[in-house]
Amino acid sequence: MKILAFSFLLLNLPFFSMAQKVVISSKSIIQSTKKNTEKKSNTISIALPSETGHFRDDMLAMINSLREQGCKCGRKKMPPVPPLKWNSLLEKAAIGHAKDMAANEHFDHVGTDGSQIDTRIAKTGYKWMQIGENIAWGYDNITSTMIGWIKSPSHCQQLMSNKVTEVGAARNGKYWVQDFGKQQNW
Repeated sequence: MKILAFSFLLLNLPFFSMAQKVVISSKSIIQSTKKNTEKKSNTISIALPSETGHFRDDMLAMINSLREQGCKCGRKKMPPVPPLKWNSLLEKAAIGHAKDMAANEHFDHVGTDGSQIDTRIAKTGYKWMQIGENIAWGYDNITSTMIGWIKSPSHCQQLMSNKVTEVGAARNGKYWVQDFGKQQNW
């Protein structure tokens, strides 16, 4: 099965990085190989918790498990970072975007109404200073979606960003959205 995924980072208005299409297949455990100074290879595994059937709890537990362990995003080693908190306004933005993509069979960070992540998040009342978004299509459950995002360096880096403190996520059919943020403190 081919899976499509995009990662989008928006850190500090007005800087946008372009979304990239990535073809991903999923496995139950993520493994990458790293050579040490003696030219021997070590396998690094990321352990994700089991799903319980509670979307918010499962998504947040998987994100924070990864953040607690640290990982390798492509060739970039990402150290452990503080856990994220669930934010209902970010969840609301993610629900809206997932619903729009599913209803219109449209897979993009730009909504069918032309909206961008900053507009969708601001509409919820979230006063942000940092935001980011991961989207995916074609996965059957949280575990396979997270594995797909972890295997994609740009998605993985978004999951491991120390510039965000909160997350909200949604699924509508095969469309998945994670919205990340850090609120203004003034």
